[in-house]
Amino acid sequence: MINPALQLVHDYPLAAITGVSVHPGQPIHVPLVAQTEGCPERMVSLIGHMAKRNISPRALQEPQDVGVLFCGPDSYITPNLLTDRSWIPTWNYARLFVSGRITFSPELTQQSLEILIAEMERNQPVPWSMKEAGSRTECMKEHIIGFSIENLTLHPTFKLGQDEQDPVFAQIVQKHEDRVLVEWMKRMRTGGSEPRQDQGRPA
Repeated sequence: MINPALQLVHDYPLAAITGVSVHPGQPIHVPLVAQTEGCPERMVSLIGHMAKRNISPRALQEPQDVGVLFCGPDSYITPNLLTDRSWIPTWNYARLFVSGRITFSPELTQQSLEILIAEMERNQPVPWSMKEAGSRTECMKEHIIGFSIENLTLHPTFKLGQDEQDPVFAQIVQKHEDRVLVEWMKRMRTGGSEPRQDQGRPA
């Protein structure tokens, strides 16, 4: 498993960005792609684009500090999965909050579109390209703007277990219906990572 934070962005690219909306306090939801610049364990920046109508005038004029939330799998863990009824229920989840500085630039619009489409279409049998949209692409680009978020600090929270002994953990992963969550639980367990909350870790 690669860096869990990078894996979460890769698997769950839709992010909520706060600090730039034309409606103060309201997040803007957009998919983002992490850039590593050749170092697979280090997230250097996040690339994306937004509709101009959603962005505050100030953010369009100068870089702004933002918060970015990525939501991975989550689910309730019931004692009904276990033979030991004294085990206390919990909620498992994977989340990543990123703080950074966003810069909007028309020069990034084309690049952000190409990067996002390549990432989202990578597993399609016949990947789609912007050329197939013809003139509609240029019309769309008039209403959006690309951006990068840099100077990242990562705040991952991977609460994918509590105090389970191996037999209890085995029962949970065998019986829980959310198989995506189960895969994350097994990855983190196999990788030797304890359930944790890391605050303020530079990217």
